[in-house]
Amino acid sequence: MAGQDAAVFCLGTYTGTVTDAEMRTITVDYSVEFARVLRSSSPDASFSFLSGSGADPTGRSRMAFARYKGEAEKTLLGSGFPRLYIFRPAYIYPVEPRKEPNFSYRLLRSVYPVFQFLLPNQAIRADDLAKSMVDVAIRRGERTEQVILENRDIRAMVDQNPL
Repeated sequence: MAGQDAAVFCLGTYTGTVTDAEMRTITVDYSVEFARVLRSSSPDASFSFLSGSGADPTGRSRMAFARYKGEAEKTLLGSGFPRLYIFRPAYIYPVEPRKEPNFSYRLLRSVYPVFQFLLPNQAIRADDLAKSMVDVAIRRGERTEQVILENRDIRAMVDQNPL
């Protein structure tokens, strides 16, 4: 990973599809190890990390997803990246058809147009999220930035720079 300018990390899993231990490994350990290798190999690289709405860096949440994403965020914030962007989207609307992991995702997908209209800061299209994550990661700047972007912030980026 030497000589990289930027990385976008989006690996994850759905709650309930793996054991708690596997979820922590995927959510925290893989993220932190990837970041460690990138930082040691390419110290000037910028890093975009896909977290999630509700991430809890205090570790007090009852939801494993929130605790683990928060733990990963906390570690990344202390890792020394010159430019770190943590994305916390809410519902990510998959623009390509897929097998939904559970009933609530099937329901959200079917009512997405209404959901997006009524609660625009609680949803984002997958392609808009991806474009935003790449755009900030490859933007070159001399100053150090550590930014946490909530769903409303991501949507504002998309509105400023539509696909």
